[in-house]
Amino acid sequence: MIYLIENQIVFNPEDNSLSLLSDAESNITVSNPARRILSLLIEQQGTVVQRETFFKKVWDDYGLTASNNNLNHCISKLRKVISTLGYVDEFIVTVPKVGFIIRKETTITLQSGLDLPQEKDTFLPEEAFSAPEPPVTLHETAPSVPETSEAQEPTFAATHKEHRKIYLIISVFTLIILTTWGLYILHSVMIDPKAKLLVANIGACELYSTAPVSGARKAEFLQLAQTFMMKQKILCSPGNIFIFQSEQFITPVDTGSVRDFMAQCSTNESHNINICISYYANDRTTHDQF
Repeated sequence: MIYLIENQIVFNPEDNSLSLLSDAESNITVSNPARRILSLLIEQQGTVVQRETFFKKVWDDYGLTASNNNLNHCISKLRKVISTLGYVDEFIVTVPKVGFIIRKETTITLQSGLDLPQEKDTFLPEEAFSAPEPPVTLHETAPSVPETSEAQEPTFAATHKEHRKIYLIISVFTLIILTTWGLYILHSVMIDPKAKLLVANIGACELYSTAPVSGARKAEFLQLAQTFMMKQKILCSPGNIFIFQSEQFITPVDTGSVRDFMAQCSTNESHNINICISYYANDRTTHDQF
């Protein structure tokens, strides 16, 4: 599993290295904790990773003792390595009193087979980037535990890869079902004027549901739709209609995520659909446990 950052920096968790895509001799090797921190930030890109999560998944899960000093030291190392490789913007952003995040706008792609030059890695000493790592102080009475060798560590990256693959399959399957269902219901509305799927008007556009909405819940449904449109920056254009459905509106069980679907369709003078654009969002509200 190899990541390409902003189409210029290659991060290979398997050998703890970062390098320039265009220069094999720029290889820099980082420590195991720093590698696990960067992997976790990339996997959770766009989401703030709390300090407690780093302590558990970078140190505690490997029989090591965590501390704020060690975490800050590793973050500082990673920032200096990324800067040394020519990345000028702020790559790892600090969220005060909470944790750290890699912005969603940063381009990071998973590469299955980068054609990298076969050159010997160059290990830059720790002194090139920062002062010696401070001692662990989180638990003063706890004895120092040497870090386990790489061969003994659990296959964290492989496990997370499997979880991501399963989640992607489920998301795509759900999107297909919602899109098919929504277009079928919308088609029924167009051929049956008596179908009571029209909920309200948003500006000059009609808002439909995929299932009848009771009068008592129309205001709630309208609010959810307007919130979704605002987040997705969807604007009403004359002649458009919207069909919307939200998991939190139709499902009484808290699944830990909120899946919303909206189709924006243009119509002709006969009120027949010309073309539709589909929007889908899945807002995970629970932390992944990988």
